[in-house]
Amino acid sequence: RRVWAGLRGVTLAFYGQPRDYEPLELLDLSKLVAVWAQGGDLILQLRGQGQKVTLKAESWEAQEMWRGFILTMVEMKVPTDLALLPGHLFQLSEALREEWDRRATPRAVPRVPSCFFEVTRLEAEGLLERSVGRGNMVLRPRGHGQGVSVTTRQEMNGMVLLRHYRVNHVDQGYIIDVDTQHCCSSLAEVVQYFVESSKGSLQPLHREYSSRLEFVEMDGENAEETQRVCEPPPAAPTPPP
Repeated sequence: RRVWAGLRGVTLAFYGQPRDYEPLELLDLSKLVAVWAQGGDLILQLRGQGQKVTLKAESWEAQEMWRGFILTMVEMKVPTDLALLPGHLFQLSEALREEWDRRATPRAVPRVPSCFFEVTRLEAEGLLERSVGRGNMVLRPRGHGQGVSVTTRQEMNGMVLLRHYRVNHVDQGYIIDVDTQHCCSSLAEVVQYFVESSKGSLQPLHREYSSRLEFVEMDGENAEETQRVCEPPPAAPTPPP
């Protein structure tokens, strides 16, 4: 199958059509070990189980340009063994400068949706079980800082259906790891994707906030504790006209 590729920092994105926004698949090049030309193919060697990826370019020049861009983004320097014209090398230098600028720019702290809880997988399942009727979906952190997970709880014919979904964090946002990967720019968009894709059957579990100020008071005579509601202060008298 013929696909189109685009390089986003150290992430290689594959698209079904040249103008597509949603990638078909993403390849993390931070684990790149080597890249070399072999006949009409460009071979990418990645760490982990000897994984190899084969890319085909339309010409030898395009193949060498791809090799140059990939190595430049991964190593953050322009390779010295490229057989390219000065104009092509200048393009690589400009791409390197822009990448340095992008990495040096402080990233805004992403807003965390109210349905995000610092809980484990089992704790998320228990939280949803105790919160039936108030929401059936939570976001939670994944192990080793790899992104977030979405945990859902639904009931069908008396059976409880628990599902866990991976959401990978990439330079441009988040990728929902389902059959057809979906790219989101924020965690709020991740939540919206699940709500819309399920036609509203999945709803985020929001934190509860009390509208009344309550406190526990100790009775000095019998040492009993009672829960009381804090009454608002009396309104100030209205000044005479």
